[in-house]
Amino acid sequence: MGVIDMADMRKYKSQRDIQAALITCLNRRSFNQITVNDICQEGLVGRSTFYHHYPDKYAVLSELVEQQAARFDELLDARLVDPLADSGLLALYTALSEDVFMILPLLKVHEPEGDLSARYLASLRRHAAQLLPEVSQPVPQDFLLEIYASTAYTAITWALRRGSADQISTFMNGLVKSVLTGQS
Repeated sequence: MGVIDMADMRKYKSQRDIQAALITCLNRRSFNQITVNDICQEGLVGRSTFYHHYPDKYAVLSELVEQQAARFDELLDARLVDPLADSGLLALYTALSEDVFMILPLLKVHEPEGDLSARYLASLRRHAAQLLPEVSQPVPQDFLLEIYASTAYTAITWALRRGSADQISTFMNGLVKSVLTGQS
């Protein structure tokens, strides 16, 4: 087992505490109402520690959104292996539910520096383009991609807020199958 550098450990712990503090603050009020001081008080870190790791609250937001968006992309990539299996969609919901305490507050923030909702929708559109390559439908392809992305986003956020992932995954896969096969 390797030796852990104490400086690296302190850096990791400070960043973790700052990120967790922002999430806690987001559960209480909007991002625009949160100050660096609020984050420092909630995370029990000094302002100098905060500024050592981040230039401002937007940088914390950006890092959290980037982490969650990258994880979402990985989960969607794994789903493309067998896109019509209910188990793949259920695995996506289950994996996301592990970070629900972080995801739901971030989905409410719509800042240019960090908009997880927009990132999720963009990822869903990209993955839908791979899942629904030029399906023969009487509507434009970009319309299908937009409908898929918004419907999938709604299903994901609904399942994260309320549960019932089994029922939601079965229903969503039924929708995708009907589009792919052209059946109503």
